Amino acid sequence: MAARISPKTKLTLSVRAKYVAMLRKAGARRGRSVSDLVEELAETLDKQQETSEELSDFVKRFSGVLSDVPASAWTTDDRMGELLRKHAPRPQ
Repeated sequence: MAARISPKTKLTLSVRAKYVAMLRKAGARRGRSVSDLVEELAETLDKQQETSEELSDFVKRFSGVLSDVPASAWTTDDRMGELLRKHAPRPQ
């Protein structure tokens, strides 16, 4: 049985010339078209979203551990504040 390939849809983007040039160079280095690079980027971003959602579920289960962390920790300009803002829900 042959794999079913969905038809492509045309997409018009407004991108600065320097980024178009960068995409073309990257495509040439990899032997791929700009369209292929955009598809690859979309898949990568989608996988990152899934990973982020999984992490959020993990954090939700263990959010009780964060109950002793002061609310001000989310606003600090250090690694702890960065991690809290990225992965943990803010206390209310």
